[in-house]
Amino acid sequence: MRHYQCDSPEAAARIVAACLLSDGYLGADEIEALACHDIERRLSLRPHQFPAVLQSLCEDLTWSAYLDWGDACRLDPAIVVQLAADVRDWQMRRDVIWLCKEAIHADRHISAGEAGFLRLLRAAWELPEHADWARPREVIRLARPHRVK
Repeated sequence: MRHYQCDSPEAAARIVAACLLSDGYLGADEIEALACHDIERRLSLRPHQFPAVLQSLCEDLTWSAYLDWGDACRLDPAIVVQLAADVRDWQMRRDVIWLCKEAIHADRHISAGEAGFLRLLRAAWELPEHADWARPREVIRLARPHRVK
């Protein structure tokens, strides 16, 4: 597995990429959702860098024994923990979780692999299962003005 610096944009992007692969299927809806939510800007990646990180992860997984091929591309839990250890910054973790959730909800189906990946990631970061991970600007944008009479 390639080494990325701790808290680097690439380390964060690799976790999102691993989440996309966790159900054994990389859907166009998931990629489009990440593009709509401006993954590269949110994670401070250069333009078109996310597809390169995704490709690098696929290459690393192809050349390693980190996959359980009998379970449709399910990553070894120890690898998920290893990837999670590369992101220590709380804000970056929040962005990663939020982007993962947006991507896996894009096809309106959460597979067992995707749900398991998020559980492992949250456990590795010692995060509560059902935390509100909405970004502040999304919360502000979604909030409706409350009229006082």
